[in-house]
Amino acid sequence: MGAADEQDHQDGEGWLTKAEVREIWPQIRPISITAVARANSVRTSAAPSMDLTYHATDVRQVAARIARGEADVAPWQRADSDVARDDAIPGPPVRRPVGWGPENVPGLILLAIIVGLILWGLTSPDNHGTVTDFVR
Repeated sequence: MGAADEQDHQDGEGWLTKAEVREIWPQIRPISITAVARANSVRTSAAPSMDLTYHATDVRQVAARIARGEADVAPWQRADSDVARDDAIPGPPVRRPVGWGPENVPGLILLAIIVGLILWGLTSPDNHGTVTDFVR
């Protein structure tokens, strides 16, 4: 970083935050700003106490290249692409099949005990009368 760049950084001029870059590049998805900046050789700086900042001149030059369609931007990085619109629309919930995994073991044990008690009650020799005895 040269003396002029360092002075700009200290003064707060010449460097933009990610939020400011989002305003200049509305066509770019917020999650893709850093990747687009790298792909288009935008200078960045990260002071120890600050987040990543982007060189203002580079950002404005890339904004002009984006407008002309000359910037290195993948279709999925554009906010105005079909891919971005598809990502914004939630799809149907993914249904997971019910398996015999360890999370179902307590329920299966309880089911086995209930079925076992029912079968034992129906087949035991002394079941204290039958339905026909009760009806009479």
